[in-house]
Amino acid sequence: MADTFSCKIVTPTQECFDGEATYVSFPSWDGQYGMMKGLAPLLSTLAPGTLRIDTADGSNLYLIEGGFAHVDGNGLSLVTEGAIPVDELNLEEAKAELAEANARVTSGGKDQVAVERAQKIATAKVALASKS
Repeated sequence: MADTFSCKIVTPTQECFDGEATYVSFPSWDGQYGMMKGLAPLLSTLAPGTLRIDTADGSNLYLIEGGFAHVDGNGLSLVTEGAIPVDELNLEEAKAELAEANARVTSGGKDQVAVERAQKIATAKVALASKS
């Protein structure tokens, strides 16, 4: 397969994906990136959201929770704090997680960054679970 490239997803506890991809779309701090074979080298911070990996066998969707994307001559490596396959998401649990995150909203202070991050992850989880 001449139009494929190596793609890996690694979390602190496991390797979630290691294979050949034809296209990958991932959320970054400055927007959504799409990658095909031949993309220039890149290092970017990942944002919470939907990761799509297209392979010869079809598409794989994951919820990722942030981390880093690295593109070099060997392909794409995503090092993320968490990667959950879409088929493991439950819409009702995702909605409950979002409600809990929204209830933690504070008017400032050091916890605000953690609350906003939890809201972003829960919002992405609800959106992705709604699609499956």
